[in-house]
Amino acid sequence: MDVVNQLLLNMLIIITPVLLYQLFWGDRHNQSLSSTNKRIIVILSTIIAILCMTYPFRFSSGFFYDFRLIPLAMCILYAGLIPSLWVMLAILAHRFYLGGNPAALIVSTSLLVTLMVLVTGCKRFVIHQSRGKNVIAAILLGLGIGMISTLYSCIAFWFTEQKMDITFWTFFSSYSLFCGITLGLVVYIVEQIRTNSRRRHQVQQTDKMNVLSELAASFAHEIRNPMTVARGFMQILKQPDLAEEKRTLYTSMVMEEIDKAHSIVNDYLAFAKPHLEAIALVDAKLLIEQALQTLEPYAKLCRVDFEAQLDDKLTISANKDKFVQCIMHLCKNGIEAMPNGGTLKIIGTVQNRTVCIDIIDHGVGMTPEEIRRLGTPFYSTREKGTGLGMMVTYRVIQTIHGKIDVTSEVGKGTCFSLLIPSIHTNSYH
Repeated sequence: MDVVNQLLLNMLIIITPVLLYQLFWGDRHNQSLSSTNKRIIVILSTIIAILCMTYPFRFSSGFFYDFRLIPLAMCILYAGLIPSLWVMLAILAHRFYLGGNPAALIVSTSLLVTLMVLVTGCKRFVIHQSRGKNVIAAILLGLGIGMISTLYSCIAFWFTEQKMDITFWTFFSSYSLFCGITLGLVVYIVEQIRTNSRRRHQVQQTDKMNVLSELAASFAHEIRNPMTVARGFMQILKQPDLAEEKRTLYTSMVMEEIDKAHSIVNDYLAFAKPHLEAIALVDAKLLIEQALQTLEPYAKLCRVDFEAQLDDKLTISANKDKFVQCIMHLCKNGIEAMPNGGTLKIIGTVQNRTVCIDIIDHGVGMTPEEIRRLGTPFYSTREKGTGLGMMVTYRVIQTIHGKIDVTSEVGKGTCFSLLIPSIHTNSYH
């Protein structure tokens, strides 16, 4: 039972770092043969080998057995032969430090050299085939490593005139079996995580292409509408007998449609820009008041009153014009959500170095699915909306390191909560 426990401990020592490496570092290196990746594998293999040697099973006087050969095999498979020489040297140095029977030291050195030749020759069968074949080849390679260890141990025992009884063969049978299982499990874990990583990358690429296709189609559709209308009016304006009054009216309509197209282009550009320009420390209270003053005529037309409760010194780091645009868009949405009129509340406070701005309406509200889709390309809860305004709003707030939380209930209203760092020195120039 002690033998099995010690072999299981060595197996755990090997598998745990492999899992941690693949989960926390493996995805950062797309090229498995990169120099950085090789160095990490060498260091990790060395640590694993030394840990295995620190917890060996003493089978006979001066003879220690562990799974030091598995991390060396791992390094050869995934980093190459030359980097693995460092692991072999570290194993030999630690083995000589531990001391023991001289015959065991000679056997250990010969075994490491034999292992490097064996794994290098079998490498193409272990990592260059399908996942299933790789795992089977790794198990067979692990069994081969165990059997070679058994052969060298037989030679060492023969030279030292020690008995090779049933206990000897039972131990090395278990040892070989565990070597095969451990190496097969390591390769399976690596291959599975690589497969998951590739699938994740494929899904991301598919999503990007879908968004790009939807973006192009929506952009073409939104631009085509005003341009079609403008073209129709221009054809009418070509008529020589058109009255001057109608000519002036149609000209203004053409300009209006061109302005719509220009506004759509600007919204797309604002969404596409990775950074905002002219960022400075500003007082959000003054900018909110500016936005409300601009929207006041529209609010009165829709029979909506503003109720603002704004603390002093709502200092944030942002672009003035873009922030005002965001506030105006959210307030306009709140106004339009109350078709029968009402009161739109705007509350601004500072909590834990965060400026919290709540825009609350008592309108039609939204379902959880509608909330989830807010800010996604070309989704709008309004019949004639394009969704561009909300896309831009989300992008602007994210760029100044803020976030938008939405709570809503159908028939009762919606609250948009903007949470922005009160002072963001990294963005201040």
